[in-house]
Amino acid sequence: MNPRKQEILQFVEKHADGLTAKQIADSLQIDRSNVSRYLNELAKNKSIQKSTGRPVVYYPLTTNLTEVESIKMDFERLVGADASLKVSIQQAKAAMLYPPSGLHTIIFGQTGTGKTMFAECMYQFAVQAKALAQDAPFISFNCADYAQNPQLLFGHIFGVKKGAYTGADANTKGLLAEADGGILFLDEIHRLPPEGQEMLFSFIDKGQYRPLGESSRAYEASVQIIGATTESSDAFLGTFNRRIPMSITLPDLAQRSLDERYEIITLFIKQEASRLNQAIKVEKDAIVAFMLYDAPANIGQIKRDVKIVCAKSFLHYRTHEQDELIIRKKDCPLQVQKGMLKIKERAERLDHFLEGKGDYLIFEAQDKEVSSAQDSDSNMEVYQEIEDKLASLNQLGVDNTDLEKVVAKDVEAYFANYVKELTQTSTQRGMIASNIWNLTNQLYDIAEKKLERSYNEKARFAFALHLQLTLDRIHKGEAIVHPDLNRVRKNLKSEFQLALDLSTTIEEELQVEIPFDEIGFISMFLSIQLGQYEQLPQNNVGVIVLMHGNSTASSILSAAQELLGTTSGVAMDMPLDTVVNQMYQKLLNDVIDNKSQFSNGLLLLTDMGSLNSFATLLYEETGIRTKAVSMTSTMIVIEALRMSEAGRSLEDIYQNIQSSFETIVREQFQDEHGDKDNKKAIVVTCFTGEGVAAKLYERIAAIVDQAKVEIIQMQFIEKETFKKHIDGLLEEYEIKAIAGTVEVEYQNIPFFSAYDVFDDQKLKVLKSIVKDEIAADTIVNSLDGTITHVGSLAVLVETLKSLVQQVQTQLHIILEPSVEAGLVIHLAFLIEALRTAGIQRQFPDLAVFQKKYRLETDILKTSFISIEKNYDIQIPDDEIAYLTEAFIKNQIDTPFKLYTQI
Repeated sequence: MNPRKQEILQFVEKHADGLTAKQIADSLQIDRSNVSRYLNELAKNKSIQKSTGRPVVYYPLTTNLTEVESIKMDFERLVGADASLKVSIQQAKAAMLYPPSGLHTIIFGQTGTGKTMFAECMYQFAVQAKALAQDAPFISFNCADYAQNPQLLFGHIFGVKKGAYTGADANTKGLLAEADGGILFLDEIHRLPPEGQEMLFSFIDKGQYRPLGESSRAYEASVQIIGATTESSDAFLGTFNRRIPMSITLPDLAQRSLDERYEIITLFIKQEASRLNQAIKVEKDAIVAFMLYDAPANIGQIKRDVKIVCAKSFLHYRTHEQDELIIRKKDCPLQVQKGMLKIKERAERLDHFLEGKGDYLIFEAQDKEVSSAQDSDSNMEVYQEIEDKLASLNQLGVDNTDLEKVVAKDVEAYFANYVKELTQTSTQRGMIASNIWNLTNQLYDIAEKKLERSYNEKARFAFALHLQLTLDRIHKGEAIVHPDLNRVRKNLKSEFQLALDLSTTIEEELQVEIPFDEIGFISMFLSIQLGQYEQLPQNNVGVIVLMHGNSTASSILSAAQELLGTTSGVAMDMPLDTVVNQMYQKLLNDVIDNKSQFSNGLLLLTDMGSLNSFATLLYEETGIRTKAVSMTSTMIVIEALRMSEAGRSLEDIYQNIQSSFETIVREQFQDEHGDKDNKKAIVVTCFTGEGVAAKLYERIAAIVDQAKVEIIQMQFIEKETFKKHIDGLLEEYEIKAIAGTVEVEYQNIPFFSAYDVFDDQKLKVLKSIVKDEIAADTIVNSLDGTITHVGSLAVLVETLKSLVQQVQTQLHIILEPSVEAGLVIHLAFLIEALRTAGIQRQFPDLAVFQKKYRLETDILKTSFISIEKNYDIQIPDDEIAYLTEAFIKNQIDTPFKLYTQI
């Protein structure tokens, strides 16, 4: 333990009556802000205890606190208990009293509707009704915290047997064991994978479970399951739904009366008054604004916005030494102030609440029940943070007139973390504390000399962000565990040895103790070079086209080479009278004779699956890594040659081609049998899956509609394993982008580095990529009555939408949804014109353009073959050129290279 922290702990332990941070700072002659930080760390580690309210008082563990923490929440204290929540409460009571041990329950409701608090009320009711013992446990767990790591998720719930997986060094009890005799509350239970749902309802059926890795013994527990979800019942297995007999739906804010909303707002203000132990005076217009503004996150958002405005008003009150703490409308967040725009619509109803109360309403500090019974965030330290900061600045002699501006920045930063709001800095460096930036540059300068490589600003930014978040975790006492430390030590020997030395520098500079597992993560950061590709190998992956027929392979390869302007690749034709063994021997001899050219692997492109067996035989006889792809087309040969010449690895080329082929088949299947409506997703990743990934999540969450685009956090330890996880996600999601600390070029999914995500312009690109496409019905309605010679207009629009998306894939570009819609409309008018009066315009310098963009124009021509056939038209070369130009010039300017000009 840090010596200062140890000193503070010992001092608190000698004072059973409790001490404030100021008293400790004055007695020990330590900066007050540092004292507060150490006290909070000790309280979080349960080395001491602290009171709620202001000022915060810290006590030794031996002191018996009879504080407001003993006040428990129950149904009667819920706003709306006799109105909007009446039926829900009746259901909940019935579930808890149902013999012999209650009904398993699932609570449905939007974010911020109070599902967690409602579950706690169910528990308290059961205890009061003696359906549960007084000391029955209530265990709460959020499934979303480990949703992308099912092994850890299952381990937390069911327990782990020693040796179940790498890193499982001891038997670990699960939440079911801890909740025995009580309730296990699983928040965001919809994030439990199907396998986990199966395991859970097996426990529900039998009352028995097996820890992860346990095969010989089943354990028993008596646990009532309460789940909470923002999803509908469709998100669960049917068998799971049948085993949760009681479902309760909590109303969102829009479904609750204005009376209840007023009661909710005033309750939150009273809680803040109690925490400050003084009255809060609120301008009437501020109350009106809170009652009328749109709060998408429901009650949770109102609570957050009340806290923000109270903190800012408290800062103004302290720095200007005012007699009263006043909240005015202008102090409220902008989205709250916009509520005043609705005042005309609800004027009559508002009079009922505010008539005769003057311009201000006064909320006095309440008794301890009001102050904490409905406030799960009663220990929020923002007011203490303000006091500590003011005390520190006063010692430095900062003038009072400047104090509010200075401290306001810290208050905003505090709430940015508390609410997970976006940081408002204009550059990436604004995200990182200056001492962390300086230390990062110092460390990477050393690394450049020791490892003889260079690191650009993207790589340094990624590490700085990681280091800052790691320090937060260390200060909070959170464990840092590397899941594959031995592999890192073995494969990154130089980086690991240097990381050991650099960790010592970090410890000395920042006065922290770096865990050994963190050294593994530092090693991995030293091994990557974001935005800088390693020098391409001397030999690229070899490509051999092998097909039945006298000239099939030669013909396809020749066309691909001509389009790309390359001589790469080898064609081997297999006449139909050739014996398979003879063909294999010919291939083997050719590979052996040119073995040095295939040192980075060989991709075999065939027309039939029977020739794919050659790949395994070649590897066994020559040791050359070989992959085979069957049912090869000209486009697949083009892709293979293009990626080979770009220096892509064998596995990467193989996976991309497999993906492209599967996409084509899937699209054809969907055309015939209907689209599969996969939800869009963005994957955010870092080495830990938590720190940097969480920050990227926050930044991206602010620009996307999470009801339509899910942001998935994943850990990145090893590239091939990560790709397998991506493959698994692609079964369920349409992955629009990957963002993270390690550059991943996979299946043409756009990649954004951490540096890119904190660049406002690059973030706009990401927003464009995930933006909703314009619905086909909207386009059809806009063209109705104008396009009259194409049969079914709806069929034409759907066909053209599919074609535009297909061309983007083949050209490796991305268009904004509005541009896609514009191209569909343009094509519809083009087809209409060609079927009626015709079109005669000429493209300037057509021959020059066709030569420069030969591959692109060919892709466009090929894509329109079915259109020309179905609508009996011939699209002129000039129009093909205009369309090619439209695709190229309107592509999004991405931070990655998707389109390669030939």
